[in-house]
Amino acid sequence: MNTPIVTENYYKEREGVLKVAMELNKHGYFFRETSNGDVGIDGQIEKANEKGQITGKIVAVQIKSGNSYLTAKEDHYIFYPQKKHANYWANFPLPVILFVNYPKDERVYFTDVRYQLNIPNKKNNNIILNKNIYLNSSNVHLIFETTGDFGIPYHTIDKVFDIMISSNSSNPTFDISYLDLFTLGLTNLCRHIYFGMDLVIHIANFNNRSELGLGIGCYEHEFLHNFTKFIMSQNLVHIDYSDFLIDWKERELQPSFYARLNNRGRQLLEYIKSIEAKYKDQLPSTTLVRERNIGMIFSSQSDYLRLEFARKLKEIIL
Repeated sequence: MNTPIVTENYYKEREGVLKVAMELNKHGYFFRETSNGDVGIDGQIEKANEKGQITGKIVAVQIKSGNSYLTAKEDHYIFYPQKKHANYWANFPLPVILFVNYPKDERVYFTDVRYQLNIPNKKNNNIILNKNIYLNSSNVHLIFETTGDFGIPYHTIDKVFDIMISSNSSNPTFDISYLDLFTLGLTNLCRHIYFGMDLVIHIANFNNRSELGLGIGCYEHEFLHNFTKFIMSQNLVHIDYSDFLIDWKERELQPSFYARLNNRGRQLLEYIKSIEAKYKDQLPSTTLVRERNIGMIFSSQSDYLRLEFARKLKEIIL
């Protein structure tokens, strides 16, 4: 009888998909398999928080199964993608997590291939899979590492404000708070926020009341990184954290970004305006344009006035 033949390769690939799906299900991750003609994506994974609430953190998935896919090295494996798949993954709008079911080890190794393929000056498309990063209870959270999932609790807007105004560098020559970075970075009539070392140095110089020059080291750079992680964790802005990490990890630079405020970011602006109104009699008098309904700290055309205003607001509240 002349009928279609199911190849051994089909069973191998299905074994990998089912193994990944079972492991993800065990840890409370939502795997949505996509029926396709091998176009490079097998599905998506979405994460819920500890309360079971959907977080909106989503990654794309490509699953391979079989010993032939990986070449063993001392502390890692190498996966050699086809050029058409590498091009597709590199330009995909979501992080693309490659899972390789490796029967020889009875493990499923994984990595973000989009991240690796976008590293500047990368000489080839070879994908590195660390032998210590495989699908289990200890590593499963790393699937969302490049999406900006940090395990930071989700706070109410008033609590977000309290944390931002009180999160201040302990270095007296580097007097900066999260609130300084957020409010002074606002641009495009408060639709976007800018962050870069030029802004950081501008704020730190203004706030420096010591006789010493600015002191910027590992602690200060980590403080700035934590600011970015916080505003992302609270869904205030939309930042491509995967791209951010390329500068932070691969190039060892403090990244800069220009990011759009989300709805929660706009809610924070409204809350800050209400705080301004509450303490308006104690704040510096200004000639700011109020018709825009943006708030004093945002509508000033003078960076120095904005800095002075922000500093006074911190002094009153703290």
